[in-house]
Amino acid sequence: MIKCEKSTCPNDKFNGCCVECPEYQTCVEKCNEHPQDCKTAIFEDEEIRLQTFNNIAKAVIKKITSLCEEKAKIEAAEKKMREQLQKFMETYEVKKFENESLRITYTDAHTRSSIDSDKLKNNYPDIANKCMKSSSVKASITIKLKD
Repeated sequence: MIKCEKSTCPNDKFNGCCVECPEYQTCVEKCNEHPQDCKTAIFEDEEIRLQTFNNIAKAVIKKITSLCEEKAKIEAAEKKMREQLQKFMETYEVKKFENESLRITYTDAHTRSSIDSDKLKNNYPDIANKCMKSSSVKASITIKLKD
């Protein structure tokens, strides 16, 4: 059921969002806001929340699925091309290449040094706490294609 935070039925006939009222079509005092656009709709049941989300997001989900599939194909093709370019650059000992649209730089294989943060936290928790920094992270979503 969808509840309404701002009001109850003006006719005292229904306790919830006007859209779910059996008399919605004929009611003259009904709220005309759709629950998905209304800021005061309360979706109490998780199934209703998921169903509503699915209904309003269906077209976007379909399009983003298609884009993610295309992106995966493009990334796979790009990876093969990068590997080819790397072989060419190694063969011809080219370290940098630039044209009107791209700049390509070859980096030799090397060892990278970094701090093992888990080891630091476990062995030297005081130092780890002194060096800890916090940063704000904005809300986001993660999208992964299923195989």
